[in-house]
Amino acid sequence: MELIKFTDPALRKIPETFDFETGNAKELADTLWEESRRLRGLGLSANQVGIDSKVFVMGVDEKNRKNVFNPQVISVSKDTELAREGCLSYPGLWLSVKRPKEVTLSYQTVDGTHVVETFVGLQARIAQHEFDHMEGLNFSDHVSQLKLDMALKSLNKRARKYLRKYVKQNV
Repeated sequence: MELIKFTDPALRKIPETFDFETGNAKELADTLWEESRRLRGLGLSANQVGIDSKVFVMGVDEKNRKNVFNPQVISVSKDTELAREGCLSYPGLWLSVKRPKEVTLSYQTVDGTHVVETFVGLQARIAQHEFDHMEGLNFSDHVSQLKLDMALKSLNKRARKYLRKYVKQNV
């Protein structure tokens, strides 16, 4: 399993509804969770690894893990906050993204049970970030083109500096 590149149009495609009759929900959720842990992420959507299903996993550890199938946003709070956010599909890119402080999702668990849950704080940010992937959106869509260009310029500068240092050390 590999992350698809941020330039891949698949990240902009709205994935298909997960079918519990034909798909193995537990296996998919476990695989996504393992990949998220390996990549040191807080969440991972199936479409980020080329799987065309509305599924994501999220959590800071196994105890707080959520397996989210076929999510829908029910409501978001009016209160928002600005925080730095990254994405596994955009390695090294960090953007200040404004998001609601709370989000209520309706989704199915790994066994197909329908639940409605409200997420607050960091969990709300992660849930909204991963839900964006279900809508063919990326975190970069939440900032101005100017802010995105500045962040990309900074990323390129850091990458060049790292490469110069790495090449010097290994020549």
